[in-house]
Amino acid sequence: MDSSIAAWRVADKAEVMALSPDGFILALGSGESDSILLYSVNYGVPNHEPLRASKYLTSVTFSPDGQMVACSSQDNVFVWNAATGQQLFSTGPHGEYIYDVIFSADSQLVISGSFDCEIRLWYASTGRPAAGSPINTKNKVASPPASPDGTKLAAGCVHGIIEVYSVGAWEELYTLKTDHTRPTILFSPDARYILSRGGKPFRVWDAETGYDTDISFNRDPKSTYRSFVFSPDGRYIALGADQAIEIWDVAARSLHKSFPHGHHGSGCNLAYFSNGRRLISGSPEDQIIKIWDVHQNGEDIGPLKLDSEVDATSITSLADLVSNLQLRGCSDLTGQLDVTKASEYPVSSGGFGDIYRCRLKSGIEVAVKTVRLYAGSSDQDKKYLKHAAQELYAWSKCKHVNIQPLLGMAMFRGQVGMIAEWESNGSVPEYLERHPDVDRCDMSTQIIDGLSYLHASGVVHGDLKGANVLVSIDGTPRLADFGNAKLQEYTLKFTKTSTKETMSSRWAAPELYEGAPCSFTTDVYALGMTVLETITGEVPWSGQTEHFVLFAVTLKRECPERPEAHIPTYSEHGDALWSVLRWCWENDPGKRPTAEQVKSKMENITKQGLRSIEVDMADVGTS
Repeated sequence: MDSSIAAWRVADKAEVMALSPDGFILALGSGESDSILLYSVNYGVPNHEPLRASKYLTSVTFSPDGQMVACSSQDNVFVWNAATGQQLFSTGPHGEYIYDVIFSADSQLVISGSFDCEIRLWYASTGRPAAGSPINTKNKVASPPASPDGTKLAAGCVHGIIEVYSVGAWEELYTLKTDHTRPTILFSPDARYILSRGGKPFRVWDAETGYDTDISFNRDPKSTYRSFVFSPDGRYIALGADQAIEIWDVAARSLHKSFPHGHHGSGCNLAYFSNGRRLISGSPEDQIIKIWDVHQNGEDIGPLKLDSEVDATSITSLADLVSNLQLRGCSDLTGQLDVTKASEYPVSSGGFGDIYRCRLKSGIEVAVKTVRLYAGSSDQDKKYLKHAAQELYAWSKCKHVNIQPLLGMAMFRGQVGMIAEWESNGSVPEYLERHPDVDRCDMSTQIIDGLSYLHASGVVHGDLKGANVLVSIDGTPRLADFGNAKLQEYTLKFTKTSTKETMSSRWAAPELYEGAPCSFTTDVYALGMTVLETITGEVPWSGQTEHFVLFAVTLKRECPERPEAHIPTYSEHGDALWSVLRWCWENDPGKRPTAEQVKSKMENITKQGLRSIEVDMADVGTS
């Protein structure tokens, strides 16, 4: 088993592959197919019906603004809206095979290169030929990458020739010669260098002058690789080699790390996520997509381990908070939010603050959860911001299938917004109402697994209940709305004056009524109530008033009555389930189980085991 942190099977070989700038959509296809498939990276499922093109796909790419996706095929270029999948235009054939298509750095032009010795330009807004098109090259063009600063276009041609042109004037600046017959070309992220396949393991030129540099890497030139890509900050180059993914340190010019990728065939295609911490890989020989955490040696993140404490003096404003989190690996999605698509008013309010429905420019529907933070000038205000950074960083590092992922942060309407995918299935109670036949034991086990992961990571949820467990598009429950979440001694303060924790009374442990703080043990008490809610489809203490619940829990120290219709006494697993729930509801917090202990018990309880067994009452003794 390899050390990827996520993997899923797709419906085609990833012979051509591209990742959207925000990292949420993967486009792929193969030379044998006539369609591009768009997958949600977070869910591993298609976003749309296949995007129909034509036979023999040769490349796929996203526009830098993430709003369009384009592919080249044997005789045509196709462009679609990345959000809707609607085809915007197709260009018509070159004179010969089209091998690559890209967008200009400003997303205004679609640029294709062909073996007919032409580079053609189209306006992305209309699909019409742009001024200066076509550029007549001296050689057959295999790839035409543009520099990130928008000033140059490099045509990788057959026979190892690279022709470099100025953008706008479209005049040839210089010609480079490589030792690879069909050079694959990259510009460095700062646009200072041009790299080409060949040498040890690439040739490097000064992009301004075209002069060869003395930059070289000590790599066996006989060791092949399929792809190479710069990290967004330009510090590393990742290679998809025959057996492994290699990460090369640009400054040290040496191998930084290497780990097996496990794909079939020779090499794999790679793309970096925007924060530079992760890679995604796909192979033309299998139908598996994998995600790697390159800052963890390709290994799973595992239990949460925070970096050193945030320097309180470095965070004096909400913008500083977002910037600081970005430096620690949290994506700043401010520029990716399509604020014109945001709901005018909050759709709901949670423990963190107000929740808005919005979209990214790539079309992904998201929830923007604004954090009620007061950014004052006092030391105490700065301390609150520091604590907020610790708490939000903790959530961003929680990577588990049953925890709603934090996609990133953004400044939204003057507030800090946490960005998560919009879960169209809603919460567990809403989902169960629409899908009454779902396996509730399995769903309960997954909820328990999510809480167990949080506790193993040192995080207290603080407001666990069915309404705070969302259901993904594939029916997976995900713990969300960490309204009272804590990381060890830290407690997030949402406003300067509102620092008290909210309490959901029907799920609350008795000690919370007495002023005790949220803890692992109060989470476990709420977990028992949430499992009861999931199994029955009703809130705990259903039919009783809030005053009744308060009296029963705090004075009489009672727990809900056993729901015989859902947890029958005469069933194979009914007593086992009721026993573990009663264990969660022990009045003495010290006698309650851990979430991991609850998980080990719940894994043995099944939907079939809760079915009533026909009993002859004559066989039942009297007490």
